[in-house]
Amino acid sequence: MIPWRSGQELAVIPDMTKRQQARRGRKPIPDKERKDQLVQTRVPGELSQTLRDAAKKNRVTVSQLIRNVLEDTFDLVDTVVADAVSLGHGVKRDALRIAETAKTGKRAMAAPARNLGGVDAWQEVLLNRDVQCARCGIIVTRGSRAAFGIGGDPALPKIWLCASCAQKL
Repeated sequence: MIPWRSGQELAVIPDMTKRQQARRGRKPIPDKERKDQLVQTRVPGELSQTLRDAAKKNRVTVSQLIRNVLEDTFDLVDTVVADAVSLGHGVKRDALRIAETAKTGKRAMAAPARNLGGVDAWQEVLLNRDVQCARCGIIVTRGSRAAFGIGGDPALPKIWLCASCAQKL
């Protein structure tokens, strides 16, 4: 004991920071084997009953039903946001083309796409609508013959060639 104040003694407590304290109970589970995080919330009785009924109908637990609903909701929101951005770009592009047409009285042409490396084959077609040649940039009108580029990635924009550019291939 160490003297502290007049007549009192202070007990010496061993330094436990330097050595491992003995753990009681079983050994901790490694992080890789631990379950997912637990999230709890309170819901009104009516919603709780609706969740139980829906889980029973789908033959899943209430927890699994809630996990599925949350995952589906986030996927849906991501899809809606991506579609809205794409729609916004399309509307902006079309509005600019309409404005250019209104100003000049001519149909506005986008810059021709010069990268034809993604095209695997060309198919000659009879057009049902006006398209723009990817090589020279002219507008090929409805009823004309043109070549349609067929590639491996359907997400890429369609590529068209006028008859004269297609003959030069």
